Amino acid sequence: MGTKIKLTKQQMKEDKFTTFMLQTRDWIQENWQIIAIAVAAVIVIAVGAAYYSSLRSGQADEAADRFAEAIGKYRQQNYQVAILDFNSIAEDYSGPVAASAVFYAANSYFESKNYDEAIINYQKYIDRYHIDEITTSSAIAGIAACYEVKQEFQKAAEKYLEAVGLYPGQAGEPDYLLGAVRNYVNAGMAAEAQQTLDKLDKDYAGTNQQRVATQLAMKLKIE
Repeated sequence: MGTKIKLTKQQMKEDKFTTFMLQTRDWIQENWQIIAIAVAAVIVIAVGAAYYSSLRSGQADEAADRFAEAIGKYRQQNYQVAILDFNSIAEDYSGPVAASAVFYAANSYFESKNYDEAIINYQKYIDRYHIDEITTSSAIAGIAACYEVKQEFQKAAEKYLEAVGLYPGQAGEPDYLLGAVRNYVNAGMAAEAQQTLDKLDKDYAGTNQQRVATQLAMKLKIE
């Protein structure tokens, strides 16, 4: 008969916290792109329309057809084929069409767990296109998510805060602040985690992000 091991209250707290952190990280990997993908769609619809109108009719139809086909592959989770299509579109066109293709290529690399290539393409989007602060901050948050999955926690936290600083007050700000807290906690950087939590407490009190960040920060106080 095996010996029954009795856990201390401290061990139970740490075990619950570890489970909580893993669940949170899994959620981030699966859901952080919702905002980014929605933003990329806005680029295609709002800005891309003007670009299409400047092309000859045949070019516009071809660009629209190719992009729609690539998006179809992406939505079917056929990411490797989607990457090839998006990269080809980015080479053949310019302006918002190329920008959106690069952005979706980065998303596709992320989904296929090729985080280094995802970082390269998000950075390419930032450096070459920088259409507006919202889309650029989404790309920066994409880089942050890549670093987080790679367990480069300090870099991830700093990138989340960079996304916040680029466009203060944006819809994604509380999520980015939570991301910064989460990664500072994982990096063991208590002062930085508390400073970021203070901003969540001030600007987003009562939100789910603020409550989760508070739970995360408690880990550093327990240790």
